[in-house]
Amino acid sequence: MNFSKLYRKLPKKIQDSEKLMIYCIRFVKFIRSKKLRKNEPAKNNLLNFIFKSSTIKPTGTIRDIQLLYLELLKFIDNVCEKHDLDYCLTYGTLLGAIRHEGFIPWDDDCDILMMRKDYDKFIEVLPEEINKYEFFKENCALTRLINSTDNYFTDFNNIYHKELGHDDFFNLPGLGKSLFLQLGWLKPMVKLDIFPYDYVKEEFVNYYTKNYLGHKFYFRGLYSQENFSFEKEFTKRFEELGLSYEPTNFIAEGIDASFIEDFPPFKKELIFPTKRLKFDEYELKCPNKSHELLKLWYGDNYTDIPQNVVVHGYADYNLTLFESKSEMDNAFKDTIEKLKEINHNFE
Repeated sequence: MNFSKLYRKLPKKIQDSEKLMIYCIRFVKFIRSKKLRKNEPAKNNLLNFIFKSSTIKPTGTIRDIQLLYLELLKFIDNVCEKHDLDYCLTYGTLLGAIRHEGFIPWDDDCDILMMRKDYDKFIEVLPEEINKYEFFKENCALTRLINSTDNYFTDFNNIYHKELGHDDFFNLPGLGKSLFLQLGWLKPMVKLDIFPYDYVKEEFVNYYTKNYLGHKFYFRGLYSQENFSFEKEFTKRFEELGLSYEPTNFIAEGIDASFIEDFPPFKKELIFPTKRLKFDEYELKCPNKSHELLKLWYGDNYTDIPQNVVVHGYADYNLTLFESKSEMDNAFKDTIEKLKEINHNFE
């Protein structure tokens, strides 16, 4: 049963009820958890054997995408070091760091997380640093949606913009637009996600666990409404969920972070102090206890290759942006070389 379609058929007055939204989400979570317990994800025995007994490295367009991400990651790392901000690799990018000492071989996505204070400061300083490099400014997309169409960064390209960005691609089923900060490249196209995380007051941990997903879905739905105020709605939910800008013992994902993840709060010691681990040709920041965090997110068998391998389709899509594959290959090469030079000479 498609609960999203069923929900959208309800009268608008009922859809706009926040309490109903939360109860519906809880019900769906309960049904899905029962289903998941029945059908534990199987490992991919063939890929498990290949990647655990051999050294397999990606080539071609997927590798070009990863190398472009790598230089964007290094630029973010440089900016954070300069401004005394903290970050760490997360989700599939962290899994790649631990399992492959770099990207998951087929991965065409890239994720990091930042605590809210550093995230807000990063939003201020990142444009300043990018503006120092004409090549970077002209070709990147710096996006944080303040409603369904408008970008917080008025002087930068928007990755979702109809004319300057890739709106049609992200409107395909299974993709969609995201609300959090993203550093993208327009041509060739990649999109690096920066997820905001928050501290949770201890007395609110249970409430957050039960109600976070409902708040997140409702908050996202408000983006398309007229006169939407990010600050007003975010502050309201920030207080209701018991979140804090100052450190507490628990950390959790912000309501303006990923669209589908629903992980409970966890002890801050899993993240801090962050530490540098080998990631491809650089050393980048990872959580303090990466293995425990990956178990929390993906289960005890997180090092196994899953039966269903997920990609975002960026390799095929990039081919449509150029007249020929050789033109695309040259564009990747040129972009990566110029970004590498910017990182090497970063002040």
